Amino acid sequence: MSKKMSLENLKLKDQNSIRLKCTLIHDQMVDILSKLGVPNEHSKITADVLTAASLRGVDTHGVGKLTGYAKAIISGKYTIPQSITVSTESDTTALISCGNGLGFVGAHTAMEISIDKATKSGIGMVAVNNGHHVGMVGYYPMMALKHGMIGIAATNASRSVHPALGVKPLIGTNPIAFAAPAGRERDFVLDMATSTVASGKIGLAKSLGVKIPSGWAVDSEGDPVLEPPNSRHDGWSLTPLGGTVEQGAHKGYGLALVIDILCGILSGGGYGAKLKGGENMAWTMAIDISRFRKLDEFKSMMDEMIKTMHSTPSESIKSSVLVPGDPEWDTFDDRTINGIPVETGEYAEIVKMAKFVGSDVII
Repeated sequence: MSKKMSLENLKLKDQNSIRLKCTLIHDQMVDILSKLGVPNEHSKITADVLTAASLRGVDTHGVGKLTGYAKAIISGKYTIPQSITVSTESDTTALISCGNGLGFVGAHTAMEISIDKATKSGIGMVAVNNGHHVGMVGYYPMMALKHGMIGIAATNASRSVHPALGVKPLIGTNPIAFAAPAGRERDFVLDMATSTVASGKIGLAKSLGVKIPSGWAVDSEGDPVLEPPNSRHDGWSLTPLGGTVEQGAHKGYGLALVIDILCGILSGGGYGAKLKGGENMAWTMAIDISRFRKLDEFKSMMDEMIKTMHSTPSESIKSSVLVPGDPEWDTFDDRTINGIPVETGEYAEIVKMAKFVGSDVII
């Protein structure tokens, strides 16, 4: 199977998914989580992040993953209700604990604090420990956009990626996201893993019954893995961004360690090789643009840069040069109108979970 075919087959389509109105699936998730004892505000934050991911086409971190978090609550893996506590704080920084609860709530709180500190002091940074999966990391920098700020966020994860020149998984996919406001153009939003592909893509390929492209993962001998593995283990690992050293894997590996430092070591929560599955630390930052220059002037130059990229000749007449965020904005426009596609198996699991907790099924 060619790489192009594999990538196309990894998309949710009408034959393998069900379209749901975003407001209905959002409310369904809030009710399920509330029935599990999650405070209403925390339930809404979680549903907001999951819905936003699906609307932007990040289906590996979208509404279909709700049942995984619900099961973690039921099993006692997460502390519910959780308490967000501030360990240390200054005018521009803070260290907070997620309280072993939903990672969405910890990261959301961290960015809120970052924005508040940036409003007062020009910049704000927060590290989060004792946390779990935060979902689509791009959600949190986008929170800063409405305040006329630049937002940055990152999260580390348990080991699934091998270091450059290595074959044993020792680092996480460690995504980082950056958002900056534009004027007439759409806001700039970069959201990327520091591995060649996010681990959720492997799970999506498994659920859809398709192979993965060569270069995404390798076995313990360094040979390509094409059949999506069932679980994480030392017999295989994801490749760092770049794939091979010749193609720049040392850069993706280095960036992943930077994120481990910001999220795991700065917070004291732990770096990838020491984290258990499902443990995730986070880091957020907000920058008040007006402390540097007038916001309108900044946005105008952002528009100019984006237009320059869009107007440059493309290598193919079938495509055009994009900037980070373009595909996600296009998907957002479509799904806001036509609904969110949810993989049929994941849809069934959500319905099953709703019935299990006593939530009326409205999707």
